[in-house]
Order: sequence, then structure tokens, then C-alpha cells
Amino acid sequence: MASLRERRSREIRSARASSRPPSFAVTLVALAIVFSLAWVFFLRSSPAAPAPQVEGTRGTYTWRPPTGQLGQDGTFGAVASGDAGGQAKGPEGQSPSSHWPLQSAYASATRTETILGGDRNGDTSSSRTVGAWPPVWRVATRSPLDYQGLAAIVRSAVEDGDDAIGIKPLKDGDRTVWRAAMRLNGGPIELVVDQVTGLVTWYSDGGSTFTAEVDWASPPPAGETFAVQVPTGTAVMQTTDADYTYASSPAAAGRAAGYDPLVSDLAPDGYVLKAVATIRAELRPVSWISDKVWSLPVDLPGTAVLELYTRGLSQFTVEQVGPATLRALAGTPDWQGEAGTGTLSYQETTLQYGAFRGATASTWYQESGPSLFVVGRRRAVFVTGALTRQEIIAFAEGLKPVPAAK
Repeated sequence: MASLRERRSREIRSARASSRPPSFAVTLVALAIVFSLAWVFFLRSSPAAPAPQVEGTRGTYTWRPPTGQLGQDGTFGAVASGDAGGQAKGPEGQSPSSHWPLQSAYASATRTETILGGDRNGDTSSSRTVGAWPPVWRVATRSPLDYQGLAAIVRSAVEDGDDAIGIKPLKDGDRTVWRAAMRLNGGPIELVVDQVTGLVTWYSDGGSTFTAEVDWASPPPAGETFAVQVPTGTAVMQTTDADYTYASSPAAAGRAAGYDPLVSDLAPDGYVLKAVATIRAELRPVSWISDKVWSLPVDLPGTAVLELYTRGLSQFTVEQVGPATLRALAGTPDWQGEAGTGTLSYQETTLQYGAFRGATASTWYQESGPSLFVVGRRRAVFVTGALTRQEIIAFAEGLKPVPAAK
């Protein structure tokens, strides 16, 4: 009898044990597995490259062209308003050219670029250009801003893990930088990009080399302006860039163009619409596609609307054409598909929102930066500049018509 009771007691204890909740250790293991899966599939992503927002920069630079040509030693300065200035002269030990030393400045409020040069006889000459596009940082001397499109490509490739660009993080003194290499337009390009500011401190294309010594400690104040003092009696040749007609708003540009232009409500944080202009359509779609499509008509009808967005020292542009131009291009086979042929890191993305919902957008890298091109039933849009690929796609998905006020 005792043996029967003992056996029955063991069966009851076994049944109770099998119905108990898992031990704390087992629970921890299960939770660890759940969190590991969440990290791999949901939480883990490529590290976002810092979005630069620099309000001003200045420093010195050297530029050395291919052998046999005269280089430059100069200074540069630029602020977020769009103003900029610089001076340059030929390197020591080289015979002067006909226009050294050189001074150049840009005033964004009047969209005016002024250049002053001197020749080997001591004579000076000056020129002034008003109204060129885009209306920011337009100087005849050099600066890191000349390479901001390439810097944006590096930031985009870091963000996406894009192995079309060779990138290695390094230390340059107390600065963290990316050393990058790529092939654009059939040739090699190498550059060094400061990770925090996005400024290019070194660039080489196999023939020319640019090196910048940035004054990190004392950038120019936000309100700084730059000017060229033209000596009394110096002849000034003034020209107005008549290709561009500036407008007070996208709606005003739309009235001039005859269609409602598109504006995005998904520009990255901090970017603002800086300027709007119009230009004859024949001067734009062909330039988007370069020389890859020979079948485009030369004399395209209609008007292109141009928009400039800026944030600090970063900028990107939006260019679009409307129904009249698209009707003229209706017989051109696959001109969107040809646009990115042979370009670096070409990809296609179906846009999910906005005026181009369901349309296929082409994206690629070019010297001006990551670029996007999309064609719809009523408009075609080209975006390029200092945005990453993901930022530029998000921007395109926010494009919506802005009714032109009557």
C-alpha cells in the first residue's frame, strides 16, 4: 500500500512540475532571443551620416592643375545667407598670368558677382554679373563648397552602405573624416570629407588637386558680407544673365510658366526655399540628361521652373517642366530610362506618395550630388544637390502642386 501511495505521489509531483511556468532563466533566454530578432530585423540600420548644418566657413586653399598650367594659392569665405568671397594668386615661383591677383565676391541680396583682376603690367580690370543661377556662393576663386555635391555622395553612400563608393573612416588631426574614392564621368576621383561639417578638405581627379586649410576655430559670423573694392577709374564690364527670370514665389513662377509648379512638404529639417526662377524649357531637360539622349528636340516649348533650397552652407535644386514640354517629348522613346544610363550607382524606385505616386523615379550619383529624375503625365522633375539618396526620394514623395493664384 505504501508503495502504491509513493508511486501516486511521484506522478502527482511530476504532473505539477510539467504544468509550472518556465523558470526565470528560461524566460531570460526567450526574451534575449526576441530582442535579438528585433535588433536584426527592425532596430538595426546603417548608421546615419551626420547631416551638416554649417553657418559659415573660411580658410586658405591651394589648387594645382595638370602639369604645365598655372595653379592658385588663395583664401575663401562663405556664410549661410549665400554671400561669399575669395582671393587668389599664382603660386610662388611661377610666372604670373594675365589676371593675378584675383579678387571675387558675391552678394546674394542683389545676386551680384564681382571680379577684380590685375595683369603683369599692373593694369586692373573688373566685371560684374547679375542674376545667374543658383543665387548663392558664386565666386571665381575656389572653396570647399565647389565639391559639396561629391561630399553628399559620400554621406549618402555611408548611410546606405553603398559599395559603389570606396569609403574609409580616418582621423585627420583631431577631426574625423571619410577618405573616399569613386569613378565619375569615366575618371577617378578621390576626396577627404570632414564628417561633422561635410566640407571637402582634399580632392584629386588624377589631374588636378585641391587642398583646403579650414579655420575650424573661428568661422565668419552669420551676418558677414564680402566685397571687392574696385579702384576709381577702373572700367567695369557689367552683364545681366537674361536666361533666368526670378519670381517671388512658386505661385508667381507658375503664372509665368502657365502651370501649377510642384513644391514638396517633405524637405529635410532645416531646409528652406531660398529662391525661385523660370527659364526656357529648351535649356533644361537636355542638361538633365547630358549627352546620353540625342533624340531630344532642341527647341522645346514651354517654361521650366527652378527652385533652390538651402540649409546653412548646403543646397539642392529642383527643376521641372510642365504639360507643353511633355507633349513635345511624347514621341521620344524612354527618355527617362536613358537619363541615368552609364551613371554611378543607378537605381530605380517606385514613389509611394505625392504627385508622382506610382511613378518610377531614377536615382544616381553625379558631380552635383545624388540626383533624382521622374516623369509623370503632366510634369517632369529633376532634383540634385546636397541630399542623400533617401532624403531625395522622400522629398520627391512630398511633391504636390501649388495652385497659381489668379
